Amino acid sequence: MRKLWPTIVVFAVILIFSATSGLTKSLVKDEVLIPKTPDQAMEVRHIVIKGTNQEIGKALGDIAQKWLNVKLSKYAGPLYAEANNQYIQKNYPILWERMKGVAQSYGLAPADKTYNTSGLPYDLGPFACAALYIPPDLSANGHAFLGHNFDFHPVPITDLLGISPIPGNHPVYSRTCVVELYPDKGYPSITVGSLDLLNCVQMGMNSKGLIAGILTDTNRKPYTAGPSADGKNGGLNGPQLLRLVLDTCANADEAQVALLANKWAPIFDAVHFIIADQSGKSFVYEISGEDGSSHFTDSSGKPMILTNHAVFMYPDPQKFPAWDAKDTYNTFRRYKLIWDYVQQHQGKFTPEEVNAVLAKVYANIESGPQFRPTAKPTPGRTLFHDLFDSQALTLHIKFYLKDGPTDPATGAPTLVFSKVFQFKLEASK
Repeated sequence: MRKLWPTIVVFAVILIFSATSGLTKSLVKDEVLIPKTPDQAMEVRHIVIKGTNQEIGKALGDIAQKWLNVKLSKYAGPLYAEANNQYIQKNYPILWERMKGVAQSYGLAPADKTYNTSGLPYDLGPFACAALYIPPDLSANGHAFLGHNFDFHPVPITDLLGISPIPGNHPVYSRTCVVELYPDKGYPSITVGSLDLLNCVQMGMNSKGLIAGILTDTNRKPYTAGPSADGKNGGLNGPQLLRLVLDTCANADEAQVALLANKWAPIFDAVHFIIADQSGKSFVYEISGEDGSSHFTDSSGKPMILTNHAVFMYPDPQKFPAWDAKDTYNTFRRYKLIWDYVQQHQGKFTPEEVNAVLAKVYANIESGPQFRPTAKPTPGRTLFHDLFDSQALTLHIKFYLKDGPTDPATGAPTLVFSKVFQFKLEASK
């Protein structure tokens, strides 16, 4: 019996290590792509996690505390916590498992009724964009792809709200991530975003080639009669809803059902979604701020364009409201410029051509009201430009670093971007 003790002890140590090492091994990569420097607008990380959804939540919670110093928000009370927890358990069990991991990271009970573990929010603020999707039949290489500009003010949220600065406050989107998740349940995905590390998606794609993005609609009031984003009466905010689509939907048809089947909790401004798949089907999803009705605008196999006004309210680009010629960032102007390009284009589209036309509508303005109403004038910039390839499962993306020399033709500074980073999502097994 004594001779067996060393073997038993070693075996026990191996078992203990195996049981605990999964949580550390689930974090495959936490790499700094663009370091934080005083003269650059953005710090960017590439995060890759493989494992159970609880392990994914735990890893993201750990990074949120170490890198972002994220403090969890609180529920209004135990009743609201229970309602929100029940809704997510029933309608989005993948998120529920990740919430357990976040709770573990923060030393909380899995169903904590004080702190909301359904998000890891930081540097909060709204967002604007422009996007152009090309279906495979109109693509030169036969691949469906979507190009996208992400635009915002590279200033702290306090500047936008017109309140006193908060010590240590970071500019919105100054800490951005490219996140790859490979869960045991749900589709693998690659996303880019900020504001909420747990549901980090402004634009993303899953391993089935489904692409999903969220853009602000600055031209109308948001729908506010539904569930609230603070979890008071259940529901999912925009990034959570997009993450659900990427986790659970293989194509645009499934995404439409998922969007209608879940309660959308509005945050910040009115927003709308652009969804596109490998087959060439794409649509824009919007909820009316007037009556809460849902609206799907299908591309019908044509290129899909989206900027920052409701497509269902302005379906015909030739009947857009007039805009001031000095308002270079006007949503109708940007949409019409892209639409004109698409109408006049000869032959099939290449990614390079889509990148070029989107470069013509980069945000590069100095007056806040042109970009969105703000408490004081603030610069507006395109903070990153991305292109997702639905068949190749690749992402090409570059990030805004700083202003360059003034362009004599426009009088505005040129935009200095990083190199183009390339990523490839692993296909589903």
